[in-house]
Amino acid sequence: MKTKRKKGTFARLMLYMGSSRIKLVSVMVILIVMTLANMFAPKVVEYLTDGLQNGLWKGVFVWEFPGRFLLALPALYIIAGAASGASRHLLVDMAENTVFRMREKMQKKLEILSLNYIDTHKRGDILARATGDMVTLTNVLETNLPAVFTNLLTIIGTLVMMMITNIRLSLIFFIMMPLSILSMRLIVKNTRRLFKKQQEAEGELNAHIEECLTGSDVMRAFNFEEESNRQLDSINGKFFRTYVRSRALTGLFSPITTLLNNLVYIALCVFGAHAILNGTLTIGGLSAFLIYANNISGPINQFASMLNQVQAGLAAAERVFDVLDEEPETPDDPAAAIQMDETKGMVDFQHVKFGYTPEDILMKDVSFHVDPGQVFAIVGPSGAGKTTLVNLLMRFYEINGGTISLDGNSIRDLTRDGLRKFTGMVLQDTWIFSGTIFENIAYGKPGATMEDVVAAAKKAQCDDFIRKLPEGYETVIDAESSALSMGEKQLLSIARVVIAEPRILILDEATSNIDTRTEVLITKAMSDMMKGRTTFIIAHRLFTIKNADSIIFMKDGDILEVGDHQALMEKGGYYAEMYNSSYA
Repeated sequence: MKTKRKKGTFARLMLYMGSSRIKLVSVMVILIVMTLANMFAPKVVEYLTDGLQNGLWKGVFVWEFPGRFLLALPALYIIAGAASGASRHLLVDMAENTVFRMREKMQKKLEILSLNYIDTHKRGDILARATGDMVTLTNVLETNLPAVFTNLLTIIGTLVMMMITNIRLSLIFFIMMPLSILSMRLIVKNTRRLFKKQQEAEGELNAHIEECLTGSDVMRAFNFEEESNRQLDSINGKFFRTYVRSRALTGLFSPITTLLNNLVYIALCVFGAHAILNGTLTIGGLSAFLIYANNISGPINQFASMLNQVQAGLAAAERVFDVLDEEPETPDDPAAAIQMDETKGMVDFQHVKFGYTPEDILMKDVSFHVDPGQVFAIVGPSGAGKTTLVNLLMRFYEINGGTISLDGNSIRDLTRDGLRKFTGMVLQDTWIFSGTIFENIAYGKPGATMEDVVAAAKKAQCDDFIRKLPEGYETVIDAESSALSMGEKQLLSIARVVIAEPRILILDEATSNIDTRTEVLITKAMSDMMKGRTTFIIAHRLFTIKNADSIIFMKDGDILEVGDHQALMEKGGYYAEMYNSSYA
């Protein structure tokens, strides 16, 4: 399947460009006209030279014959120039529209890819495919691919005109030409593979640099700069070697083809002069033939060079199509999907089986029941599967077996949008996007008014510090904003959930970045918000879940204990041991 896809990369690109069929046909016609104009110009030179020569030998200037060709020559070059400008304009428009559509598809695909794909691929490499590879594609579609087509037309057309001009000189040219073709084939054979390796190394380099930037404080705190530099040297060295090898290989095109073309040119001059002396060729014919031979060397060199760049573009396209061809989340079945306008919040896990890969099963048989409005806490050591459990409820991942149901309906029979509109999540890692504080909070409720946002901020205990900012709720922030502390960003993310008023709450270490005093305030606010709502709490600070209706203790994907705080403490098992060790 993968091999077939690679072989069809060029065809897929043409399908994207083919959506503008009128423009594509127009460009091809214009390029053909431009090529024909350039090809007939040397023939006009032949007639003009021979006509002037015959007239001068007779001692007169014959205007009627050479004069017409004297006017035709600049006309042909004007036509060729105008066609070149028109094709350039259309090509830019087509290339940008093609890549624009591919970017749209890439964005939409990233939105529906499973979290498993995002988690198992380097973010920097995904970013490189969505940006750098797209730029490479733009250059190829806009410049390199049309140049290959034009040069190929020029080469074919020029060879035909050379045979029309003189068969013997054409045979000499044809004997020498296979050497150039053979050299090109030997070089082109490996360029695509090298370019793909280069782009993969570039993606790895981007991923490492992104990690260094996002984790710069941690890296410095642990004096990891030297090790990071060593890693960068290794990755950079890999990129350097693949880049130099690909460019060194492509650099052989021009000198080899130029050398061979010069040898051909010398041979043509010698045999052409001999033909003139024998009377089998005119001076104008030799002039035209040498112009063709000289003109064809440029297209051959450019064809080789541009073909090399097209290989780089196809390698970039393969990387883009690799993402576009990834299996998305299991799509909702429109026929079977249940539309729920509201929910009580009753959740059931029945014999749920899940693994990130079929070979590595994390949860073998997980079952529990949560009543509407119940506070359900999930505890356990790191890697136990706590966050995975709530991700399964949100259908961020698909289960391998069993059933998860909401109000008795399997969540697989609900649309993802319909399921997630009932749920609000506050994660340990805060997510703040570039925009105002108002926009960040209102993100949870489209069309929210300022009154709605302020009310949510007050409940989340962040109204006070927002009003102290220079622009208040209109203060522009982003994920890297230094104007807010981590705790304050966490409060904003909580306010975003408060304003959405979901029926089901998921709090995954929601107070981990908040100081103890603020935690007391936010816990009270969250307690008010949790009333009447089904709530899932993942917490390492066990005192925050003492009042939970039910607590499960997980380890290695299995539920080992279930009960409320008092019952689990009296049991003296895993939960009691963890609680006592936390507050010894």
